[in-house]
Amino acid sequence: MMHARTGSPHATSQCVFCCASAYVEPITTMTSQPYLQIQNVTKTYGRVAALDNVSLDVTRGEFVCILGPSGCGKTTLLRIVAGLEEQDTGRVIQDGRDISRLPPAQRDFGIVFQSYALFPNLTAAENIAYGLRNGRRRDDAVKAQVNRLLELVGLSEFAHKYPAQLSGGQQQRVALARALTLEPGLLLLDEPLSALDARVRATLRSEITALQKRLGVTTLMVTHDQTEALTMADRIIVMSRGNIEQIGTPYQIYREPATPFVADFVGEMNFLSGTVCSQQTVLCGPFLLNVPHTAMPGSALTLAIRPEDVRVLSELQHAPDTALANVDAVEFLGAHYRLRLRVPSNHVTPDVILTVHLPLNDARARSFSQDAPLPIQIPARHVRVFEPR
Repeated sequence: MMHARTGSPHATSQCVFCCASAYVEPITTMTSQPYLQIQNVTKTYGRVAALDNVSLDVTRGEFVCILGPSGCGKTTLLRIVAGLEEQDTGRVIQDGRDISRLPPAQRDFGIVFQSYALFPNLTAAENIAYGLRNGRRRDDAVKAQVNRLLELVGLSEFAHKYPAQLSGGQQQRVALARALTLEPGLLLLDEPLSALDARVRATLRSEITALQKRLGVTTLMVTHDQTEALTMADRIIVMSRGNIEQIGTPYQIYREPATPFVADFVGEMNFLSGTVCSQQTVLCGPFLLNVPHTAMPGSALTLAIRPEDVRVLSELQHAPDTALANVDAVEFLGAHYRLRLRVPSNHVTPDVILTVHLPLNDARARSFSQDAPLPIQIPARHVRVFEPR
């Protein structure tokens, strides 16, 4: 690990932490005043725009996840905040201070990458103590702080273990504890859990979130994992091709996606083609849906509905938003069944293909099998309408 002020030997591509003193009291909780402001930031590599006029405010004490696929610009944005990359245009302001052109050593931040960057020849306690000893603190103060941090991350009994003797999850806890020996005003996390297996990731997600809330440190995390973003963040920034597609709470991002990209990237989604019949109605195969829109009659729209929002009925109801579907495929996924349904249309429009998630308890009360007809409903209140831009 390299501390931007004390200059440890490791490269900045692994881990950097900057701050003034060890944690004692939690930082002030979130306020409405932005702690971090990213203003009209642009970054190009040749003819490729990694970031295109990106602006973002982060409130003090907030946990914000930047979510998007590889190449969307999320890591470039994080590195610009850290000063590891320099923007072409735009500003970065932290706690009222313009840090846009400052080198990393003069910024108040901590950053953790995928690699834990632990010293293999030092024990867990010695790794955690490294930054404190570099700061020429008294031995008794260093020992007390290390013991507090080991207890904080649940590793007191592993103090004398070397990294090779620890699991991946335990190594990550050591890396986090080492980060917390010094008090960054801003914590930057770049895919910190991607090297771990699914079970360990799930455990550490909740642990990191609880720790962040307890300490109140403003946190910006980059991830391509939608589950991480939905479970950890106060707000999510969804990025695509150097642009911000949507900013919102996890609920807003999942239930109210602003664009087809967000709807498709976050969670599973059915996309259906619709034709406007009137100011309030859209025809989608055999379904006539009462959904709000501003398009002209005859216009084509894209409709979207989550698999869990499609209703499987006990019997067919003769209503315009219901139809009889054929079961093309059935997958048992433990807590629910995933059904692939095909709703016959007519010779003019193609069949409607739907993925439906049926909870296990509901499945027990219904009889269904592959190739069997199944009555379903598309509730209009759960349908998102995307009009042509």
